[in-house]
Amino acid sequence: MGIDIKKKIKKEKVRNFLAKDFNGFRAEILQYARTYFPDKIQDFTEASLGGLFLDMAAMVGDTMSFYLDHQFNELNPLTAVENDNILRHLRTAGVKITGSAPASVLVRFYIEVPAEKSSKGVYQPIHNTLPVILTGTTMESADGIVFNLVEDIDFSEKDDQSIYKARVTVSETNADGTPATYIMSREALCVSGKETTETFTIGNSHVPFRKLVLKDVNITDIISVTDTQGNKYYQVETLSQDTVFKGILNIDDDGNLVPMNLEVAPCPRRYVSNFDPRTKLTTIQFGSGNADTMDDDIIPDPSKLSLDLYGKTTFSRFSIDPQSLLETHSLGVAPRNTKIIVTYRAGGGLSHNVAADSIRFIKVLNMEFRRNPSVSQADFVRSSTDVKNQQPARGGDRARALERGLPHR
Repeated sequence: MGIDIKKKIKKEKVRNFLAKDFNGFRAEILQYARTYFPDKIQDFTEASLGGLFLDMAAMVGDTMSFYLDHQFNELNPLTAVENDNILRHLRTAGVKITGSAPASVLVRFYIEVPAEKSSKGVYQPIHNTLPVILTGTTMESADGIVFNLVEDIDFSEKDDQSIYKARVTVSETNADGTPATYIMSREALCVSGKETTETFTIGNSHVPFRKLVLKDVNITDIISVTDTQGNKYYQVETLSQDTVFKGILNIDDDGNLVPMNLEVAPCPRRYVSNFDPRTKLTTIQFGSGNADTMDDDIIPDPSKLSLDLYGKTTFSRFSIDPQSLLETHSLGVAPRNTKIIVTYRAGGGLSHNVAADSIRFIKVLNMEFRRNPSVSQADFVRSSTDVKNQQPARGGDRARALERGLPHR
């Protein structure tokens, strides 16, 4: 009985899987061919047909080895080099990706108000003429950098001892030396950047996880997102977050120590924002729920998506759309058949760190009088409004770079 030499060689052959480059693969394939196919081909020189087969097989192995190593490297945030994967690792780690950082500064607002004599014989500002400077008031520095007021300033606000929280000094006096007008001033936080409102028209079709790309670059803050029906959309960290914290004015006795209380509020309409450092554009993404469904339909019923087959022995071909299962309110509601109004603030950088006493110009003054003063008194107070930053602005910085070795650009 003859002996099968090939089977005996296969049992004794020790395979080597350590080849990682072209030369290593070619050497292994050459040894394999000479061992198992010595009677088929003997010429493996570079110009021969056998050399062609070796080179092609080695090239395929080298390419597959390269992409396998590359894929493993991309799984590690320390060795990843592709921009999409780096961004994915950063977001998975909870890193907030932003563009150029805006500057912030405390700006002192000055107003001049007429004086009056109280029933106790004490001169004081006329209370009815004290205004509220509203959020959205914009100022400009000597370098042309725009700053926005981010909190209301109520000049009539008093502490628990009935003393105005604003600084009050005599500006002008009458002939008898009594005060004629007072200068009142309060500081408030202002942030640099240009505020813009952008409107998007949403069709009647339901689109789960709808995305909207904002047109301005380096958006630093999304101030509000609303629709034409009056619904407000809240910004959350993830779409699975169904509640947010809201600040409620504290009207208790400790209101001077704790001005605001936190309240947990549901947010069925919500969105997340993502900044792309390559394009400098910001995308907001809504949930997947269908606003036309009932609020108690938290999870779609698959039986409602198919035909009623109960009691039937024969039926035509049908299918279930897997996308319909995503119409769940557990990830928020997607807008439809409306207009989305997005107000945001954009711009930042090192140039926004303006020097002290450089913010002196008011571009837009949003002032409100809540106690109905006379027209002349209101015009007098409004025309006297002035601003000044006693400290330099800080916090402005360049956008972070995605490339290694370049922390900024």
